[in-house]
Amino acid sequence: MQKCLPLNLLQPTRAKRRLLKETYRTFFGMVEELLPLARRAGTRGQLQQENYECVRGEYGVASQLVLEAIFYAWNHRKTIDDKMYRCSVRFDKRLFGFSKTKRENPAVSLRTNHERIGLPISQDGAYIRLREHIEDGWTATSVIMKRNLKFLVVLKKKTPEPSVRSNWMGIDINSSKIAVSVTSKGRVLKQTYFGQDVSTRQFSFEERRGKLQEYRDNGSKGKAGLKLKRLSGAQRNYVRTRMWQIANEVVNLATQFDGNIAIERLGHLRKRKGEWIKKGARKVNRIPYGFFRHALKHVAEREGVIVKEVKPAYTSQTCPRCGHIGKENWKGYSYFQCVKCGYEADRDRTASRNIERADKLFSYSQVQSPLGYAQSTGTF
Repeated sequence: MQKCLPLNLLQPTRAKRRLLKETYRTFFGMVEELLPLARRAGTRGQLQQENYECVRGEYGVASQLVLEAIFYAWNHRKTIDDKMYRCSVRFDKRLFGFSKTKRENPAVSLRTNHERIGLPISQDGAYIRLREHIEDGWTATSVIMKRNLKFLVVLKKKTPEPSVRSNWMGIDINSSKIAVSVTSKGRVLKQTYFGQDVSTRQFSFEERRGKLQEYRDNGSKGKAGLKLKRLSGAQRNYVRTRMWQIANEVVNLATQFDGNIAIERLGHLRKRKGEWIKKGARKVNRIPYGFFRHALKHVAEREGVIVKEVKPAYTSQTCPRCGHIGKENWKGYSYFQCVKCGYEADRDRTASRNIERADKLFSYSQVQSPLGYAQSTGTF
């Protein structure tokens, strides 16, 4: 497992700040020079073998900084276009270390271009969180310096072996909520919803952004544009925070009921302008599916819970009682009623029940319905 935590430093002296800026500019220059060479090189080893001595002689910096620049250029050779605007300097274990000042305050030492400097760490909430992680078994593997001289600590921890659990939890992600069903041998142990507040807050953010965009377009560009930028950042931070919180709640529920997790393998949700009607596109774009899946996998891995991705074909059309498949089971946007056996439930809850056993229910090349006719696969 790996994660990044912020590392807030006290204001460095003018001389140390100058050294940090020089290190960043030097690293930026090395990466900029190596990028076109990386695009032509066959392997990273070839890039390093052909250019290490030349770059080291030209810039005269620590050898590990040159190796980090080669590694950065190789990893970003396909993502950075001809013009590079920013980069991040990585200090590995040979370039950084934690120490203490004469007054026993925590500090981090960094190897800059030509010398090592010590930077006192602010003993705020971020530092307390870092210490808690280290006490919990996490190991600091590197420190990252960004263009604005903000720092991050990269932490790693050995992944626990996932334990075999007896039950399964199905998760259906919708624009308005996340439906969860925990089952054991076909019997429902618990059904609940998460994240109803996310859709409501997203709608509120969109309304406020629409008004600010109107003010900006009508002449109040400076003030409205600044507020719009801040509001976009607040919306992004809120959604990400809630996704991490919901991921923790879901994994805690799985641990409580001794369950593994099954989630839909969705893709291509974002449509181009004009492909969907505006209202439908807004609903879909409110679903932070990719970020939630990332958060869920990270938290589940930390707790040793298995996460299985299944294809979502027919999960909202299939009756979990008799197995009948068809859109005629849909009664409105959120209601499900089987036309064969009369089973009634919320449509998202029905989908979450089917997701945890999707591999057993469906063959994805072709689905044979209980009525005897074949249906080609698709997504709901």
